[in-house]
Amino acid sequence: MSKKPIVEEPYWAPMPRQHFGVGQTIGIVARHLIPLIGVLFLGWSSGQFLLLSVFNIAFMVSCTATIGVAVSMRQEKGRSPNRADEIRSWLMLLAARVIISLVLTMLFGWVITIFAAAASPHGLFDRSMAWSVLAIVASTAPIMLQQYRADLRASLTEQERKQRDQPNLLVLLLCAGLMFLMSGFVTNLGPYGLGVMVFAVTGLFIFRDLRPDLMREWIRPKNRPPTP
Repeated sequence: MSKKPIVEEPYWAPMPRQHFGVGQTIGIVARHLIPLIGVLFLGWSSGQFLLLSVFNIAFMVSCTATIGVAVSMRQEKGRSPNRADEIRSWLMLLAARVIISLVLTMLFGWVITIFAAAASPHGLFDRSMAWSVLAIVASTAPIMLQQYRADLRASLTEQERKQRDQPNLLVLLLCAGLMFLMSGFVTNLGPYGLGVMVFAVTGLFIFRDLRPDLMREWIRPKNRPPTP
């Protein structure tokens, strides 16, 4: 009996390399440097770094999900809104993303809070954390707006967007799992170990967002060859 050929699911098809503009690149790098700056210059603990990193991941998850919803709603209406309506809708969507991100951060970050709170003499939550959250949102919003407009121009169906975004969401969830695992031992790293950790995590996350095509290939199941 001949062996059945492996059928590649469409969402595991290779992604072409994305070429970001200068503004997009700066926004991506700046978003990931915010937790690093907190540790180096604001005296943050490892728990604060991990917790803000989880929010960073959660915000990207919520942005990916809500962009698909926004594009589908716009396609259903079949007409272009005026600029005022577009800005109002985008601000409401941005507020929804922040709320969703905070909920996801609590779901993923409660373990970090338990393990790391004891190592943070001044607590995990302070004014600098709040400003950092706002900075992450501000640096990401323009990039998400560009993605939204690009998806509208591409005229992808809802199913095609889901197939494209599923591997990207899986990468983000794996990164959240990494933060979850690190919370159990990161408090024992010491100052030098913490420095190495924050640079390594920051570098990984910047690479993840600048080269999503390579990250997509790394998580693709090995028994599924890329679609020719």
